[in-house]
Amino acid sequence: MASILLIDDDPQVRSVLEGFLNHDGHLVICADNGKEAFRLLGSRRFDLVLTDIVMPEQDGFEVISNLTLQPDRPRIIAISGGSSRLSQQMLLSMAAKIRIERVLAKPISYQQLSAAVTEVLTTAITTTQPQAP
Repeated sequence: MASILLIDDDPQVRSVLEGFLNHDGHLVICADNGKEAFRLLGSRRFDLVLTDIVMPEQDGFEVISNLTLQPDRPRIIAISGGSSRLSQQMLLSMAAKIRIERVLAKPISYQQLSAAVTEVLTTAITTTQPQAP
């Protein structure tokens, strides 16, 4: 069982992903934006951060940038469904260029999320650039 911080501004997406992660036995704490996530990150340690990219307050890129500067950072999976200005593929490609473990496109199935989380949690933090989907 891993401790996972799930960050997404869409309550429905958050609920579905939290259900998927709980089904696999993980302890899930949710935040609806990067600002709230940093408050939670300051009070506890997480094994994995699963963050949406496009969010109000502080977006996923800000979360990822700050986390990757930490020497003992949690593993990171970025997710996106796109935005009105940037396509999903563009956002995921940009995220993949940052030192994170995985990027996933929305909508995400239970099987996709479960496999990605299992793989990310059982491998070392990446030192090379991950491939975009």
